[in-house]
Amino acid sequence: MTITPQALEAATRQLVQARASGQRIAPFDAAIAPTTLADAHAIQDATVARLEERVGGWKVAAPVGGQLARGVILGSRLLASPARLPSSLVPLLAVEAEIAFRFDRGLPARAAAYSPAEVADAATAVAAIEVVDSRFADYGAAPLLDRIADCVSNGAFVVGETPADWRAHDLSKLEVTLCIDGKEIVRSVGGHPTGDPMLRTVELVNLLRSAGGIQPGQVVTTGTYTGLNRAGPGQTVTVDFIGFGKAEVAFS
Repeated sequence: MTITPQALEAATRQLVQARASGQRIAPFDAAIAPTTLADAHAIQDATVARLEERVGGWKVAAPVGGQLARGVILGSRLLASPARLPSSLVPLLAVEAEIAFRFDRGLPARAAAYSPAEVADAATAVAAIEVVDSRFADYGAAPLLDRIADCVSNGAFVVGETPADWRAHDLSKLEVTLCIDGKEIVRSVGGHPTGDPMLRTVELVNLLRSAGGIQPGQVVTTGTYTGLNRAGPGQTVTVDFIGFGKAEVAFS
């Protein structure tokens, strides 16, 4: 980590104030901006602590310089389907269909790596919707490390249904539709960035072995099957992983 304590405090303060006020901010000034993934994670962790939020789960992003990037899903933004969210809370109104893993039992810190079988045995796969949002005024122009510091641009996360036999499904080949107000916007088969969402879940579990592990009830999500799509105020988004489960969020 290369960020100074003063820069860490200043960046954290900006993100906390943006969440409290609802006012979007410019990208961090060069004097306080993260320059490494460790810097971005440090700002993120300090922000969560300052907000006095529990960690509801984790979002895994594409690796940066060969290192796994992760973002906290705030406990207050982890919702059960069908969910309802004020549009003003997540004004970007960007949505993604995802398969997440809800951990029914914890995987605590330990020296030995967890195997894929151990991770799968502790979790249940669920249909889900990620609501993408940003504390930065221009989401697309914000530098990658700034966005990682901002909990990897998570706005909320909606946990939906799961089949009784989720392990019998090939998660790399699920068919999914994303509909807005009943109109089909996306239909695809597969499409997850790594094929199987469990792959990066195992990576994250092992990344967190030295940082407290995974707690019971937390969720882990590792990417979209449908790309990023935009809804509008007053609209309802429904994701249907055919034969697997649905999730829904309405924006008031």
